[in-house]
Amino acid sequence: MLETAEKLQDIDINYSSYFYNEGDDDDSEKISTRKRKYSKKNDRVLGAPEDEDWEKARNFMDFLQNFYNVTKKVSGNKYVTSNLFVGELVTMHAAISNMCLNKDEKKNGMALSMKAKYDKYWDNLDNMNLLLHIALVLDPRNKMFFLDYCLGLIYGTNSEKRNEVNQRVLETLKELFIQYKKMTVKENEKNTIGSSTATTASFSSFVDLDLDDGYAKYLENRGKGINNTELDIYLADTTEKKMKGDNFDVLSWWNRNSGKYPILSKIAKDVLGMPISTVASESAFSTGGRVIDKFRSSLTPKTVEALICTQDWLRSTPSDLQETTIHGLQLQELMVNLEKLEIGNH
Repeated sequence: MLETAEKLQDIDINYSSYFYNEGDDDDSEKISTRKRKYSKKNDRVLGAPEDEDWEKARNFMDFLQNFYNVTKKVSGNKYVTSNLFVGELVTMHAAISNMCLNKDEKKNGMALSMKAKYDKYWDNLDNMNLLLHIALVLDPRNKMFFLDYCLGLIYGTNSEKRNEVNQRVLETLKELFIQYKKMTVKENEKNTIGSSTATTASFSSFVDLDLDDGYAKYLENRGKGINNTELDIYLADTTEKKMKGDNFDVLSWWNRNSGKYPILSKIAKDVLGMPISTVASESAFSTGGRVIDKFRSSLTPKTVEALICTQDWLRSTPSDLQETTIHGLQLQELMVNLEKLEIGNH
């Protein structure tokens, strides 16, 4: 037990620190090297990791780095994340597929297990959340072109699943467009009451119009209304340039182009506004803030439920316990008063 406890002392419960801090593995390796000479005195003790074990760990860290980067990116709370997921999904698919080809039996077995779980959801088209794909299409840098490219990497360029997912996404987007168009028409009808009187007043100015110029505009508007919907124009238009490291604000783009795409901009506002993950990356990798003190363990279920809900509203990132000691004491005093009120009501 003593030897095991000594090894566990070097383990940091904040798993993300392994990716944040460079060189930690070297320090841990030095510690294990010093302990190895003591562990070898007792054959019953497994001992600290050998050089070969550290080499395997380094290789596996490169594999885990992909998933850490994806988790960190899609769990952001300062930018839109729904349009990023499909691209990150391709990254995970590539990492798992490459690991499946690894000659190491343990790595290969682990990768195959992950691939089975991946395929369980993403190979089942009926369980797939198409809004994730629609969010990608509503990014003016991507549209259907990038979606088609990503699906080709996952399912194969000429696969039936690629074509089927493309078709389903397009059909779902068209259905959304129709529904939002109906809602927009109803809103416009409320704002156009009494407009019939203005029609008769403007008829007298028709004589002064240039018929050729007016007819050209009529044909232009008629062509747009019959042949091309707002959605068709958006999908056929050129994509915005995508550059590495750019801080492209997709919501600001839709706000600027709401006049050109009034219906699609409303869809984009709702779809792109959805976060992919409700858990910050620090919370996903760390267990440090999950210790329940005596005060919190004594709270009633109703109070705990209220705290959980308000945490989602007020805390965008996990806070350090040391930095929030004063706020914690104030919250504790407030909760005690609430407890007294609950007891008094009963």
